[in-house]
Amino acid sequence: MKKTIAIVCFILAAGVMGYWAMDGQHMANQFKTLKVTMVEDDFGDKEEKKEWIEEFHLGLMDGALPASGALAGLGAVLIFLEMRGKT
Repeated sequence: MKKTIAIVCFILAAGVMGYWAMDGQHMANQFKTLKVTMVEDDFGDKEEKKEWIEEFHLGLMDGALPASGALAGLGAVLIFLEMRGKT
């Protein structure tokens, strides 16, 4: 049973790191991002329109690394306890 839970912990740790990698590999959590678009005014001039959009991006140092490290550590402890119990 411990071995199964350990494998699930390792899979979840890999999933957290995979989600972080697919989300843009930010170092810290981002809650707002800047969106810049080019718009044309009434006179034909192009201007940059900037607006902040609220969205969440998982960060490495304050999100993904502690979560995946804790899950991998728990998995390692469970495998150690499973091996220790067999001897």
